[in-house]
Amino acid sequence: METPKLDLKRVESRPTAPAARPSAAGIPRLLIIPPRCLSSLVDTQDHQIARSLVTDVTVSLCRSRLYDVVAPHSAMKLTSSPIWEEMVPADYVVVTDVVLAQRDMPIALLTIDVIATEADKRIYRSEVELRTGTLQNIHDSLCSIVADKICGEIGAHELRQYRRTGAASAYVHYLLAMQRGDQNDLRSLMRAQRSLLRSIQLSPDFAPSLAQLARTKTLQWLELASPDRALLHEAQHLARRAHSYEPQDSASLREIGHAALYLHDLDGALEHFEAAHEFAPNHADLLVDQADTLTHLSRHDEAEAKISRALSLNPLAPDDYYWIGGAVSFFRGEYQQALSRLTAMHSPGQAMRLMAACAAMLGETEDAATYRAQALARDPTFTVDKWQSLYPAPSGADTAHYLNALILAGFSRGI
Repeated sequence: METPKLDLKRVESRPTAPAARPSAAGIPRLLIIPPRCLSSLVDTQDHQIARSLVTDVTVSLCRSRLYDVVAPHSAMKLTSSPIWEEMVPADYVVVTDVVLAQRDMPIALLTIDVIATEADKRIYRSEVELRTGTLQNIHDSLCSIVADKICGEIGAHELRQYRRTGAASAYVHYLLAMQRGDQNDLRSLMRAQRSLLRSIQLSPDFAPSLAQLARTKTLQWLELASPDRALLHEAQHLARRAHSYEPQDSASLREIGHAALYLHDLDGALEHFEAAHEFAPNHADLLVDQADTLTHLSRHDEAEAKISRALSLNPLAPDDYYWIGGAVSFFRGEYQQALSRLTAMHSPGQAMRLMAACAAMLGETEDAATYRAQALARDPTFTVDKWQSLYPAPSGADTAHYLNALILAGFSRGI
């Protein structure tokens, strides 16, 4: 049976893509669309691994100074709608899909089309096999396709990839853990941790898994809201281990800073986020982390510049962007903008407290009471004093600003 080809009609007879907008950095903007499954015969796990693989490649390319990359979360949103009708403006678009080919035996293929949007022209087409043992080559090949065909030339030192140990099964476990996306509930975090621990057992120096495990530990602490900071110390230990294996990898530096933030080491957190930014200058998630830390340091105008830039790179952002953006707006006294950002969240969770505070400052007492009730339904033990004991304190004036807003919204001060 002949190898299936990508549906040319779908690629070539689409509506004209919107014109690209010059990026803030003056470099080409790249959008990589995660793969859809074009055959019901493709194994679900192959499709899931392909989606995680493309997300991983996208995040890796964020580390290059040659691209202004649309973040994976926004790209993922485009797979649920006609992508050319709701296109995030970009200079180049990489369309990926999963199809089934019949060779010696049926094999899943990841197809790749690179399109220059201004000319509305496909400039490259390729396909790679989704064989477990060749995932390293798939990752390197896709990065090479994008670098070579879009930007012409790029050295290995300019496009530093995650270190791959050659243990493909360890990488598969890492990809499976990454399917958690931005779901930070305890069940999702525990499932991801099991995959990551298996990955590290198979390959103890696999830096991406160590860094991602560190992140899940910090997120677990945030979800538990516990005064015991053992999880944060564990996260820092894991991230430092990852950094020792990959000193130029931004992910481990980011997680050292992430844990430091909630260990009340604000200067250390900012230092590590800025160091990570040097290796990944166009990584939207790092800009959000910097905005969060700058807010706690009461550098609110700088924080707003960071969060605005992050939202421009990830316009269909995950919830934490809007939560941190809401906090930035709150401390700048922009309560309506803060509430607009917060209400864009799909699952506000603990951000309901900040929503109540914003509504109270706007004099919207009924909305404040509704948000307060929802926040307390999720965490009945919450008090203003509990918040103050757990989270990094901004300046005295900023602390008073937020605590007074919480009290105005009707939250109890505590004992």
